[in-house]
Amino acid sequence: MDIQARSSDITLKNVTLRQLRAFLIASRHLNFGKAARELDLTPQAVSIQIRELESQVGFPLFERKGHGKALSLTATGQFFLVYAQKIFSTLLEAKGAISMFRDVEAGHLTIGLVRTTKYIVPLLLSRFQEDHPHLSVRLIEGSGEQLLQKLEIGEIDLAIVSRPPRQIAAHTQAFADYPLGFVAAPDHPMQKFALVPREALAQFSFIVREPGSVTRAAFDAYLHRHRIHLPNLLELPTNETIKQAVMAGLGVGFLSLHTVGLELHNGLICTPRVEGLPLLRQWSVARTPTRQLSPAAESFHQFILQQGNALLTAHFEALGPRTAVVADAAH
Repeated sequence: MDIQARSSDITLKNVTLRQLRAFLIASRHLNFGKAARELDLTPQAVSIQIRELESQVGFPLFERKGHGKALSLTATGQFFLVYAQKIFSTLLEAKGAISMFRDVEAGHLTIGLVRTTKYIVPLLLSRFQEDHPHLSVRLIEGSGEQLLQKLEIGEIDLAIVSRPPRQIAAHTQAFADYPLGFVAAPDHPMQKFALVPREALAQFSFIVREPGSVTRAAFDAYLHRHRIHLPNLLELPTNETIKQAVMAGLGVGFLSLHTVGLELHNGLICTPRVEGLPLLRQWSVARTPTRQLSPAAESFHQFILQQGNALLTAHFEALGPRTAVVADAAH
């Protein structure tokens, strides 16, 4: 072989993994006979693999000191060995990464959710489990702060929240918008307006969440921004209680419209067109930056980020009547 091969003769395009494996093992033993025994080949077959590889490289990789004698790596061989090892190292990493998909199927996933996200997490899980039917899942409900504390100590893998954490270290990514607005009984007087002006709101009674909730904070921000004073407020602790009160005619509720999909679909609740609404907020998925996600959790995390918004949009558009609204320009 011409050891003065020019760089233009070095293609490497026909190098095979069999050749690289033979080279790695031969470089470890520095003996074709020992390499042949490990590879379950004949020494001649190993020698042929090495010579074919050398023809691709364009330089000798071993110095041969006579038939059956020990080998030594050439300078080119030592240099090439580093890259051959990298190739097999990368293949091992790929094997580990691919095995994660198998681990997902038999894995366990624990998800934390706040009250409002219980209306969307089952939908996302249902779609995810179509591709991972044997995955074991547990849902834990709590406040945002409770969930983020559980996240820190490893009691849950992921938290689906409606407000990014402030005091607890967590990596949070928004994955979908959700609208906040007024809901009323179908025969409520607010329905006589084609578009309810802000100055007309004070004549109605309103049902809202307790102070400290994300929904209440958005409601108060809306009133403050537009300098609206509403004297008649009834505070209730849950979305379900507010919906029941609205359907009973106690007043107009302020909720995430994702929580009233079934009621809208069945005509039990309507969404009046109100100036400056809906307000748009975002669902987010939170994880701790200090702990490696399990294969199942990592797979669900990526699924939410990539498909969550489209799935929720399609679901809620199909559920209820699409009510025209005047969007808040500042959201």
